[in-house]
Amino acid sequence: MSHARDLLGWGGPVASPRGGASRGVFAFPSPFLFLFASLVLAAGCSGGAGSDSGGVPDVADPGGLTDPGTPDVPGDPGGDGTMFDVSPDAAGDASDALEPSDAQEQDAADALGDALPPDDPGFDEGPPVPRFPIVTAGVSDHVIVVAEDASPSERTAANEVRDYFAQATGVELPIMHEIPEDGVPMIVVGMGPAAQSLGVEPDPADLGEQGFLVRAIPPHVVIAGTPGAGTMYGVHRFIETALGVRWIAPGETIVPQAADVGYPEDLDRVVQPDVLWRSTSYAWPGQDPAFRAPVARNAGNAGPAHPWGLEPAHDGRAHSYVWYGSPDEFFDTHPEYFSEIGGVRIREETQLCLTNPDVLDIVTERMLARMEARPGVRQHNFSQKDWYNYCQCEHCSAMNAQYGTAGGTQFWFVNELAKRTSQVYPDKLIGTLAYMYTEEPPQGMVMHPNVAVWLCHMYPSCDSHPIRTCEENADYKRRAEAWSQISDHLYMWHYIVDFMHYYNPFPNFFALADNLRFYKEIGVEGLYLQGMGHAGGGGEFSLLRPYFAMQLAWDSSQDPDRLIRNWLKDYHGAAWGPIHQWIHLLQDKVDSEHIHMHLYTNPAQGYLTEDVVVAGEALFDQAEALVANDPMLLARVQVARMPLKYARFFPRNGYRIEDGWLRWNDGMLTYSDVVDFVDQMQSNGFQTMRESQGAADTMTLLYLILGVDQEIRTIRNTHLEVDVVPGLAGRALRITHRGTGHCVTAYDRRAALFYPFNGGLEDRIGGVFEFFGWVEPGAASQVTERGLTIKFTTFDGLEVNRRYELDESAPILRVTSSVRNPKSSAVETAMRQHFEADLGDLATTRVSFTARDGAVIDKDMTAILAGQREGEHYRDQATPAGEWTFSGSKGLQMTQRFPDADVDFTWLYAYPASLGELEIETWTHRRVLLPGETLTLAAEYEIRPVGNP
Repeated sequence: MSHARDLLGWGGPVASPRGGASRGVFAFPSPFLFLFASLVLAAGCSGGAGSDSGGVPDVADPGGLTDPGTPDVPGDPGGDGTMFDVSPDAAGDASDALEPSDAQEQDAADALGDALPPDDPGFDEGPPVPRFPIVTAGVSDHVIVVAEDASPSERTAANEVRDYFAQATGVELPIMHEIPEDGVPMIVVGMGPAAQSLGVEPDPADLGEQGFLVRAIPPHVVIAGTPGAGTMYGVHRFIETALGVRWIAPGETIVPQAADVGYPEDLDRVVQPDVLWRSTSYAWPGQDPAFRAPVARNAGNAGPAHPWGLEPAHDGRAHSYVWYGSPDEFFDTHPEYFSEIGGVRIREETQLCLTNPDVLDIVTERMLARMEARPGVRQHNFSQKDWYNYCQCEHCSAMNAQYGTAGGTQFWFVNELAKRTSQVYPDKLIGTLAYMYTEEPPQGMVMHPNVAVWLCHMYPSCDSHPIRTCEENADYKRRAEAWSQISDHLYMWHYIVDFMHYYNPFPNFFALADNLRFYKEIGVEGLYLQGMGHAGGGGEFSLLRPYFAMQLAWDSSQDPDRLIRNWLKDYHGAAWGPIHQWIHLLQDKVDSEHIHMHLYTNPAQGYLTEDVVVAGEALFDQAEALVANDPMLLARVQVARMPLKYARFFPRNGYRIEDGWLRWNDGMLTYSDVVDFVDQMQSNGFQTMRESQGAADTMTLLYLILGVDQEIRTIRNTHLEVDVVPGLAGRALRITHRGTGHCVTAYDRRAALFYPFNGGLEDRIGGVFEFFGWVEPGAASQVTERGLTIKFTTFDGLEVNRRYELDESAPILRVTSSVRNPKSSAVETAMRQHFEADLGDLATTRVSFTARDGAVIDKDMTAILAGQREGEHYRDQATPAGEWTFSGSKGLQMTQRFPDADVDFTWLYAYPASLGELEIETWTHRRVLLPGETLTLAAEYEIRPVGNP
C-alpha cells in the first residue's frame, strides 16, 4: 500500500484502507475521471436508447425454441437432479475475508432453509409417447427433401438437418430436390411439392410471417413454414425434438450422441412466435447468424435472400432527432427550430420544436430520402434525444396540454409524418419512443397505422416483481395497456440487466417471465430486451440471462424454472444445484420483504444482507467443490460467483458517523480482494462493469474512497451544526438544527441512485445529465469554528472553490461556490446548488414563495410527486423572486435565499418518492467562461422551528 499512497494521495488525512496498515494521504490521478463520468452518464436513459449512429449495435443473444411440453433434456449432467444441502463440513467458512461468526453462519443457514426451491425431480418423461424410428442402430433410410426452388434459408435449414444428424448419430442423410420413389421415408423441408404430395398445405394466414407447421406422417416428417424464416425456425425445433440439441451459448451447442432416434407419431402443430421482432443486446454471438437463427433472435438487416433467414430491419431505434435537423446545421440561422425554455431558444441539450411547420417539412423530406435509400428497412426511427428540455413555446405547450402529456407534440408529429410518408411507402413504419417525458399516452389521440411506439420500462419501475402485480409497476402497467389500445404496432424496450452495476446480483428471472406473458396478452409486436452489449462479456449470469430472455420471447408459456435448471445443468454440470439454489434464495428475499429492484439498483438496495451473502458464498463453495476436478467447469462456477464479490465491494451495509469520521459498516472487500476481482475480469477478457466507462481498473481507483473511512469536518454556531465530507465532493452531508436535534438533509439513503455519492448539499456543474463537481474528492482549508473552504478540480478541468460559513449569531448557513476556467479555451457551463432535503413526511412537506411575476405559491408536494422524474420547474417569471421556504413534519422551516439576477430557474423533484427526500435545485444562467473567468453562485439557508421568527 505504500506505493499506492505515493501515487494516489489526496490532500487530507483518511483512515487506512482495509487490509492496509497505516493512515495515508491520497490523490487521484486523471483516470479517476472515467469512473465517475460513468456514474454520471448512467443517470440518463442509459440503457435506453442506443446511439445517434443508427441505433443499438446488432449484438449477441442466446436463446432457443424449446417446446414447453418436451421433457427435460437427456444426458443430464446433474445426475439425479437432487438439490444439495449446505452443511458446515461441505461449505467450510463462507468467506475468508469476512470470517463469519457462528451466528452469521446460522443466519445463512436459516436464509437457505427459507429459500430452497423444491428438489428437482430429474427427468420428467411423462406418459409414454409413441414414436416411429428415423435412425435405428446407427442406420437410416430417411432422406431430406427440399425443393429446387426453395428459399436460401430453407436450403440452409436442410443442411442443418443433415449436419446435426451426422453429429448426433454418425448418419449422413442425403438431401434430394425431387420426391423419391414410393416407400422412401422423407424429412420434408419447406412447402414444396413433397409437402403437397403428403397433403400438407398450411393456410398462410395460420403461419403469419415467421410461423411453421410440423407434422408427423409416419414414416415421414414435414416442416413447412414461411420461406423467409418460418421453415428455418421449424427445422431447429425439429432438431431439438428429435435429437435433443440445445444452443445454449456461443461455441456451446449440446449435441447428444445416439444410435437410435425416434419422433413422436402424433405430432401435428402450427407454431408462431409470441412476437414478431425479438432482440437482446449481449456481446455474443455478435454477428454470427449461425447462432442467431437457432435461438430465434431476428434483429438485424438480413433480407429474404439471406441464407440464415429474413430479419425485419430497422433504421435506428432511438434519439434520432438530430439525423433530421441538428443544432450544428440550423441553430445559428433558425433557432426557432429548437426548444424554447424559459422564453429562450437553447442549443445545448435541446430537442426540436415540433409545432414549427418548417420542421415538419424538413423532417418529411429527409425521412423520405432515408426510406428511398434503404429499401429493405421496415421501420425508421424518429424520437427525442436522451434528456428532457422539450420545447415549451406557446404552441408546443398548448398542444401538450391538449393531449395531457409532455409527449403530445412528438406523437402528433409522428402521426403527421406517417400520413405523409405512407402515401409514398405504405408498408414502412415510423418508430418513436415512449420514454421519460413521452411515456404517458396522449389523451384523445389514436396513433397512425404506420407508427410504431416503443414504450420503455424505465426506472423506477420494478424488475424484481411482475408488471401485472407490483405496485411499483402500476403506472407502467396502466400506460402499457393504454398504448396497446391506441397503437397498431407496440414495441417494448425492456431492460433486463442492472446498468449501473453489471455484476450486481439481480433477481429478475421470474418477473421477466411473467412480464413477457403480459406483453403477449396485450398484443406487443416487438421486444427489445436490453442487456449489456459490451464486447468481452461478463456481468451477472450474462450467458444464462439472454438465453432465458430469447427462449421466452419466442414462447412465453414455457416454465421459467425449468429453463433455468436445464441451462445450469448443461453449462455448469454437477455444480448446477447450488447455483440454482442461489437464484431462488435471492428471489425469495426480494419477494418476502417486498424489495423493489430497477435498472440502476445498487448493492445497498437492502436484499444483500449479511446472512444472504454468507449463504451465497457457502453455496458457491459447495458448487466449486462439486466440480473441483474439472478445470473448465470450475472456471465457469468462479465466473458465476463474481457478483457476490462485487456486492461486497460496495458499502451495501451503509455507513455511520462517529468521532469525526464517516465509517463504512462491515462486510466489504479488502484491497487484495478488489485486485483479485480485477485480475479475474482481465483474465476472462471482461472489459466493463457498468454501462459507461466502467473499465476493470476503475474498481481499484474507486476503492480509494470506498475502502477508507472518510474524515468529516464540522462547523457550528449556537443554532446549527454542519458536517462536511471533503472526500465525498466536499458535500455538507448533515445540516442539523441543534435546538431540536433534527437534521434537514437526507443522507445514508442506500437505495438512492448514486449511493454513496449522494445526500446533503452539493454543487453540480454542467448540464442536466452530464455534470461534474459532485463526486470529485476535495480538500478542506481555511477551517475555523464556523467556516471552511473546499477546493478541487472537476474531471472536466474546472477549478471549484466552495466556502461554507455559519452566521455569527443567526441560524443561517451561507454557501458561496465559484467555478473558474483555467483552460486556454472558452468553456460553456452552468452551476446549480443541489440540496437533498428531509424535512419530514415528503408528501406533506410544503414550499412557499412569491414568484417574479408576483404570484404567491404555497403548496405541498402533490404536484411535484405527480411530475415523477421531471418534478416541477419554475422558469422565467414563475421563478421564486430571490427566496423560497420549505417546511415539514419535523417542525422546521428552511428558507433558501439567492441573488435573483444570478438564478435562471429552480427545480423541485422527488423521484422515486419511496426515498422520502426532496431534491431542491437552484440553477445559474448558462455562461461562456473565457480563460481565467469565474462563475459564482451564492445562497444562504436559514433554518428555524416552524413559527419561530
